[in-house]
Amino acid sequence: MRSKAAVGNHPIHPALVTIPIGAFFVALVGDVMHVIAPEDPFWYDLAFATIGIGLMAAVVAAVFGAIDYVGVKMSAAAFRLATTHAVANSGALLLYAVSFLLRRNRIAEAGPRWPAAMALEVCGFAILGASGWIGGKLAFEHHVGVAEGPSDAAAAPPAARPARRA
Repeated sequence: MRSKAAVGNHPIHPALVTIPIGAFFVALVGDVMHVIAPEDPFWYDLAFATIGIGLMAAVVAAVFGAIDYVGVKMSAAAFRLATTHAVANSGALLLYAVSFLLRRNRIAEAGPRWPAAMALEVCGFAILGASGWIGGKLAFEHHVGVAEGPSDAAAAPPAARPARRA
């Protein structure tokens, strides 16, 4: 069940998802700080920018995830989990996109849109956490997208080394 989108034996999708996850986490921290210090515009701007970065990076990661979704043979149980993972991530990204749009031009900074923008972000982050757990189950329990055995280089005996003189 080796990944169809990989560099060597390392699948690209799990490497890329760290970028949007990190961006969305920083956005959440920025919004919490915005609640604590609403007079400082830095935190609002940070959250807005990192949600935008997270959305762009998530689309790139999703492309490589989709390649594996359609290209990797998997059991029926793994396919159901993969479908749940994809649908949950899509839903979370939709929530983040709406939150991002509510924040444009600083409209939600101090107005009635702020609670909705923040709630969408928190729900999106919770969904991403659950979906990430499912992604881990796919890789570690169902071995979807991972190399099944040691690579040829790892299985080969070490090259003969010249003896060192004392």
